[in-house]
Amino acid sequence: MRLQAIDAGEGPPVVLLHGQPGSAADWGPVIERLRGRLRVIAPDRPGYGRTGGSAAGFHENAAALIELLDRLEIESAVVAGHSWASGVALAAAIRFPQRVRALVLAAPVAPGVPPSLADRLLAHPVLGTAATRIGFVAAGSALAVPPLRKLAHATVPTLPPEQIAVNAVEWRTGGAWRSFHREQRAFLIELPSLEPQLASIDRPTTILRGSRDRVSTAAHARRLAEAMPQARLLTIERATHMLPQQRPRLVAEAIAAAAT
Repeated sequence: MRLQAIDAGEGPPVVLLHGQPGSAADWGPVIERLRGRLRVIAPDRPGYGRTGGSAAGFHENAAALIELLDRLEIESAVVAGHSWASGVALAAAIRFPQRVRALVLAAPVAPGVPPSLADRLLAHPVLGTAATRIGFVAAGSALAVPPLRKLAHATVPTLPPEQIAVNAVEWRTGGAWRSFHREQRAFLIELPSLEPQLASIDRPTTILRGSRDRVSTAAHARRLAEAMPQARLLTIERATHMLPQQRPRLVAEAIAAAAT
């Protein structure tokens, strides 16, 4: 899979991996804060944005990331992953340790933590397909209503209204729901295999968690931090799961610190 990516700025390279669903544009507020001092690479992961195609699991995503680094002639980089994509960052550090200088995991998934009932439902081959499709159409239709789109922008003010409008169309009429469902399957099937190898990751790792995050819970973040020898856990107060959009300055600072 040949990833399409934003490539901006000069300096030590950092890679920003968006969550599920999403695109490189989700990192926009962070990119603007980093591009003056770092080279920022933000790909659209398989199944999303300009890359398109079929979504892939954690290991295929990691291999696509390495192909991108090869193409850009980057020997190693700091890799930051948000939510589902933190599993991609972990897989890359396990499989290709020489290519990963450090990790920044924002609102991460936690290998070894039993999936929730909702996650199991969304990953179901039949029920999950229907639930995901219905959920995306409903969310996209809601965001097409101007008052609700304004509410979404007020909740995450750093996300431009035009990006919210693009998301609304994609969720309502595009194939993002298929990518989401396929990644949910990988969440259940592939993610647990990373747990036994977490202790082998000897790269500096910063784990960021919002104090109001109900998806990546405090217990999950602590478990991940305790499993990795060079990990530190930072809690960002009054933030939810959408850290790159809600607290871009703090996320950018953590990435810049990892790169210097």
